[in-house]
Amino acid sequence: MTQNIIEVHKVLYTYSDGTNALNGITMKIQEGQKIAVLGANGAGKSTLFLHFNGILRPKRGQILFQGNVVDYRHRSLLELRKNIGIVFQDPDSQLFSASVLQDVAFGPLNLGWSREMALAKCEQAMQETEIEDLKNKPTHFLSYGQKKRVAIAGVLAMEPQVIIFDEPMAGLDPQMTQKIMNLLQKLSQQGKTLIISTHDVDLAYGWADYIFLIKDGTILSEGTPGEIFLSKELLHRCGLQTTWIIDIYRELVTCGLLAGDIPLPRDQGALLKLIKNASTGLVNV
Repeated sequence: MTQNIIEVHKVLYTYSDGTNALNGITMKIQEGQKIAVLGANGAGKSTLFLHFNGILRPKRGQILFQGNVVDYRHRSLLELRKNIGIVFQDPDSQLFSASVLQDVAFGPLNLGWSREMALAKCEQAMQETEIEDLKNKPTHFLSYGQKKRVAIAGVLAMEPQVIIFDEPMAGLDPQMTQKIMNLLQKLSQQGKTLIISTHDVDLAYGWADYIFLIKDGTILSEGTPGEIFLSKELLHRCGLQTTWIIDIYRELVTCGLLAGDIPLPRDQGALLKLIKNASTGLVNV
């Protein structure tokens, strides 16, 4: 039976300037899932993520990890942050050491691991992110995409169970985007629980197992990609548009080229297969 690895119960959080960022938000994330959190800027996504690993503490409500209420004492927070890693949108806010290897090694060394173990975990993380050739380079000489992968390696080196990516593809070119997507797929196959925030609805629709729509610090709706993206009204309320795959699918159904009960295609390949089958009379229309 699948377990909830993170639970959020009626969490409220207000910043010191009076901004209400989270307003009684409640959600459950199952272990091993690929989760997309969608919402407009200022909806509360980043604030929510900072609660997941204890950087922020609820003004009211509770965060649970593996069924246990988060303990905010120093030792407990270290253990929590080992198991829940965050890769921030801007890698410059995460990198601060002189060289790539020093930056990747910072987390493992602060967990109290031996130098030998920490270096072994760093080497493995740098291999997974394809930055072995950068390990002795100063971080300030790296490109944006390289910095992004170094930030990811620093999180992977601590071997977390949950990895949170805040806008992981922002600012990346298509080649680097594909490298990150390949890495996410590999991490998912390893059984990691992956959580991303993104404004890229096509990415969320094709990648995620489950989606949360967040608005004004609360969950407006949740469900599978098909359930979420078939509701234009819900997406509009969150300042989002539907994915192009759904738009084309709807048009094909409207034109009578596809039956409305055919399963939704999740990616371009599946959509093209439907179109090809329809054109050759293999799809029941």
